[in-house]
Amino acid sequence: MTDTTDLVTFGVLIGICVLALKTGLGCGFANLKRREILFIASIYFVVSIIMGYLIGIIPVDLTQNILAAGVTMHLIIAVGLIYFGVRTKKEWLSDRCDLSRKSFLWLSLPCPVCLTSLFLACTVLADAIDRSNIIIGAMIGMIFFTGVCLSSFSIAFTAKRFNYRTPSALGTVMILFGLFYLLSPLIIPAYMQAQTVQTPCIRVDYSEIVLSISLMAVLAIIGFTKDKYRRSKDQRG
Repeated sequence: MTDTTDLVTFGVLIGICVLALKTGLGCGFANLKRREILFIASIYFVVSIIMGYLIGIIPVDLTQNILAAGVTMHLIIAVGLIYFGVRTKKEWLSDRCDLSRKSFLWLSLPCPVCLTSLFLACTVLADAIDRSNIIIGAMIGMIFFTGVCLSSFSIAFTAKRFNYRTPSALGTVMILFGLFYLLSPLIIPAYMQAQTVQTPCIRVDYSEIVLSISLMAVLAIIGFTKDKYRRSKDQRG
């Protein structure tokens, strides 16, 4: 493999891990049983194999059109995440009503955005490595399955140990992801326009990447700390 192929493959795998983490966060903070988490992870495994099979059947132009139309879908998902995230927090903090088993679906179940991302990942890996499409789909599905299980069980164990596995925490995570999805109308058109521009080399500014990740981590910590303080204050009251 060339250095470019290695970089592309690594980037695709990182993207799959991020999607798996998103699903795992929803499953981990919701009050799901172990078999329910395994069932959701299995759905992604089967879907990945189907996406691998569809390589070569679905035209590339159609994929680009779906990606461009995905901006509207991103906005719908973002609004849904923010709305149900706020509602999940509000219902739990005010009436101790648990909506997590329903609202977590906005994070964990396959959406058009995730399906398109899985298909693009299979397509990129099909061009990068010499394997059959079904095997590529199974590889991505296994990575997704493992990522969902590891992140879900780890988050559930950690949150339960620190007494933070509550619907309010899930609501905070949903709001953060909803805000992140709102950036899609800026990111996707820029990506589509970049496809028409020839770029001989790609320069990665690692300091900006570290800064962006740090800012997201700070926002998450602030949200969790504020929510924990509010819950402790309500318990004292």
